[in-house]
Amino acid sequence: MSTVDSSPIGVLLGGGVESTALVKRLLDEGRIVIPVRIDCGLVWDRAESHHARRFCAALATDRLRPLIEIKLGLRGLLGQHWALTGQGIPLAGAASADLEIPLRNLTLISLAVRKLADSVAGNGSPLELAIGTTADNCYRDGSRDYFDRCEAVLSLEAGRLVRIVTPFLHLHKSEIIREVDPATLALSFSCVSPRDTVHCGRCIKCGRRKQAFRDAGVSDPTLYNWP
Repeated sequence: MSTVDSSPIGVLLGGGVESTALVKRLLDEGRIVIPVRIDCGLVWDRAESHHARRFCAALATDRLRPLIEIKLGLRGLLGQHWALTGQGIPLAGAASADLEIPLRNLTLISLAVRKLADSVAGNGSPLELAIGTTADNCYRDGSRDYFDRCEAVLSLEAGRLVRIVTPFLHLHKSEIIREVDPATLALSFSCVSPRDTVHCGRCIKCGRRKQAFRDAGVSDPTLYNWP
């Protein structure tokens, strides 16, 4: 008879198909989930926060801990980057390089692990952080080797074992869409140029979202400002 792992695990919750699917999967497996979202002052952060909160409210259970939100302004680091100014936002069909934000995963993971260390009793048990990175990630900070190195450094920093869990690393977004229930898909958010809290329908993230639903052969429940 298998034993259900009921230990706490953090999830880096960006609100997209991947991270919402990850929270749902871990809850279904009986885990205690601590969702963590990092607000870097980027043009989509307010809308992302709205959708992340809505998602957590919809999945409310004793095993889903309150959403932890951390604010960290990155203007000093990113300067006039489009993600801060909203000028020159890459549109659907743009190259992947246009979407890259320097130190993105390192920043998010480091802050999330720091908060988890405060939330999970330091009894020698590992700190686990799950992230929804998929096979679609082509950046240097999206490989298993990168996450392994992060684990080593963050374990030294935390004074206890840190595990970065990547269950979707060998899956594509379309494959995840096929596995997730429609209600969870409808609560997800992935847009870098939202109109209030609505997907713009034109940006690079919306373009990839639309394509992933087409590739999955699943009806897209997303409301787009521009169909």
